[in-house]
Amino acid sequence: MTEQPPYAQPYQQPVYFQQPPPRRNNGLAIASLILGLTGFITCGFTSILAVVFGHVALGQIRRDRTDGHGMALTGVVLGWILTGLWILYWILAFAGIVTGIGGVGSSTAAQPTAGATQLVGEEPAPSDHKVTFEASGKNGAKTATNVTYNVGFDIKQGAGVPLPYSKSVSVDEDAPTLSLWVQNADAEGTITCRIKVDGKMVREAKSNGPYGVCRVETDGLGG
Repeated sequence: MTEQPPYAQPYQQPVYFQQPPPRRNNGLAIASLILGLTGFITCGFTSILAVVFGHVALGQIRRDRTDGHGMALTGVVLGWILTGLWILYWILAFAGIVTGIGGVGSSTAAQPTAGATQLVGEEPAPSDHKVTFEASGKNGAKTATNVTYNVGFDIKQGAGVPLPYSKSVSVDEDAPTLSLWVQNADAEGTITCRIKVDGKMVREAKSNGPYGVCRVETDGLGG
């Protein structure tokens, strides 16, 4: 019998370590984040989808061990916040608290061309001045998401207003601050907004970029 030398070591099979595959991001988590961010410019329509996609993504992440928990959670939070804000806005609008451009849709539809619209049943006093709020679209801007004008603390607002838009009101010599705020509902074109006093333009501005906002303001009659 042959004896094995005392220094000989038994053969050991090498051990190979395999790196685990990289974790992938959950697709619904990414979609939830994007929809939550775009809720600012879509009147909250994508915010509801952000909440739904975010909750589904969170369940998939727990089950499949995929990445994207932070994106899904952010999408859910943004979705709930924007959905709540837009619901509150529309409740106030339909309740008539912030809506008063009641004449916004009707007067514009009846007279689509630019020009002053005399308020029915109201005759301006000799000392009154006629203030006209105007908005017109160009290069594809056909509708305003929101139109808001105010005479002092008297705020009037309307949504989904076709362009061009014109509204005239009578104010006295000591008129408070006048302002007009118009947001483009289209992803193209520009909106020009103006304030005229007795037919003379005192303020004018233009919106910039998709869904841009046009805003003009004057202290008193802007003289």
